[in-house]
Amino acid sequence: MSVTRRAHSTGNVTWRAKVFFEGRVIAQRSFGRRVDAKRWEADQLAKLDAGSWIDPARGRMTFSALAEEWQASRGHLAVRSQETTRFLLDKYVIPEIGAYPISGISAADVERVMSALTARGLATATRRRALSMMRLVFDYAIRDRRLSVNVARMVALPRGGTKREPHWLRPEQLGRLVMAVPPLCQPVVLFLGTTGCRFSEMAALRVDDVVQTPHGLAVRVHRAATQSKRTSGAVFGPTKTHQTRTVPVPAALDEYVRTRVAGAAPGEYLFPSPTGSVWTNTNFRARSGWMEATRRVGVEGTTIHDLRHTAASLLIAAGADVKAVQVMLGHSTATMTMDLYGHLFSEETWQAMERLPAIPLMQAPREIEAPSEQDAGPFD
Repeated sequence: MSVTRRAHSTGNVTWRAKVFFEGRVIAQRSFGRRVDAKRWEADQLAKLDAGSWIDPARGRMTFSALAEEWQASRGHLAVRSQETTRFLLDKYVIPEIGAYPISGISAADVERVMSALTARGLATATRRRALSMMRLVFDYAIRDRRLSVNVARMVALPRGGTKREPHWLRPEQLGRLVMAVPPLCQPVVLFLGTTGCRFSEMAALRVDDVVQTPHGLAVRVHRAATQSKRTSGAVFGPTKTHQTRTVPVPAALDEYVRTRVAGAAPGEYLFPSPTGSVWTNTNFRARSGWMEATRRVGVEGTTIHDLRHTAASLLIAAGADVKAVQVMLGHSTATMTMDLYGHLFSEETWQAMERLPAIPLMQAPREIEAPSEQDAGPFD
């Protein structure tokens, strides 16, 4: 920071104070007296040290412009994640507050956006995502010292059911479903229902990802082919957790995998579509006749993602510990695994219920009979 003297051709003298942050001027102002310039400089320095300094001029940018900057900063994230926030911004948020200067947006404005989403009949999960996204946009402005307060965090997340409860198939149900889909789709259903891989991870697997370990065949899961909401095509990128994991090949698929590796050229997909290309969720549902297949075997309503839950339940029933299930499914933490499937790991609650003492049940009370005439009191 510095205060410099400036002499004008009129003979007047002003004092120019500049605020520097990370090697650049972030604010400057002129004063008629040096003491005023120094006082303003000291005030800005104190706010910078406390982390509460903001640039009023930069707070005049519109929410729409800020959201564009924030969206551009998320290029490292999965395409589906970027598409979701892009859709929420364009469809629901920017039409409401996009033209507002960010420093002028209040918690009441954010609440108005949420009320508009409720009026449109949007699900709780969608409204929660919209508010969480606005919170992240304002967090971005705070980190860049454009704002000092995140008004979106003053608004409570909508309450209510936000997600479908996990649903899984029993082993015999999984077997019937595998046999109900066309032969080319059977390895996919079996793989998803026994390994717990995400559909996008399965679709991206190539024959080069198959590895021989001391324990048997395995696949290295290190990429995903997510389906774009905008183009409906597959977009390749990292896994959801940006991590690589090794997943054992189930015994039921050992022969399929060995035959596929032996007969395919390097780079070909381990589970190819009928044209030899990558599966997308939409294409697989159509080719497998998913809706009809699930209805025919008596598991109507089962989704492809439920195969992931099925694998988790089968692994736990087979005695796998929390860490093993976490690694197989690619969860970021064991806590996430326990939150979803913790009730399947422990039998203590059921054993405790079985140890409860017998509770004698009361007989149903008899109906109160109307008093007879001889029972009537002297005042009746």
